[in-house]
Amino acid sequence: MTSDPRHDGGDDERDEADAPPSMRVEYAFLCDAATEHGGKVNALGIGIDHLGVSTLPATHPRLALVARLVFEDAGGSSFPFRVRMVDADGRDVLTPVDGLFNVEAAPGRRLDGASLLVDLVNLEFTTTGPHEVQVSSDAHLLATLPIEVWRVVPS
Repeated sequence: MTSDPRHDGGDDERDEADAPPSMRVEYAFLCDAATEHGGKVNALGIGIDHLGVSTLPATHPRLALVARLVFEDAGGSSFPFRVRMVDADGRDVLTPVDGLFNVEAAPGRRLDGASLLVDLVNLEFTTTGPHEVQVSSDAHLLATLPIEVWRVVPS
């Protein structure tokens, strides 16, 4: 299985009107790997939007989701999040990842941001076609990242 990071950088098709009132996604993308150090995100292979598989079912060892969440007047608050990867029929490709953001109050600041980095490991694809990664909070969809699974012929 191969991945091709030729995408121009994460078309997140979110509807901000559906987002919780104090949170929005500044950017989101899929990549090969990501880390954060000192508030800076380091990412490799940014912008994956398709995967090639030679056989089905196919297991892809790892993708990383990176999203920058911005919180307004949210210091001292907690926000739940959920990350799902689904196929065209809405079936989960992996067990959803649930977590909680704790936003600390920054003196004199209205906006605070936090990076969400989630490793998606051992993705089991049983069909080709459209799939998507979804980021939500309290059942509000924040970002949708499409990823197409293609059949490739080994050379």
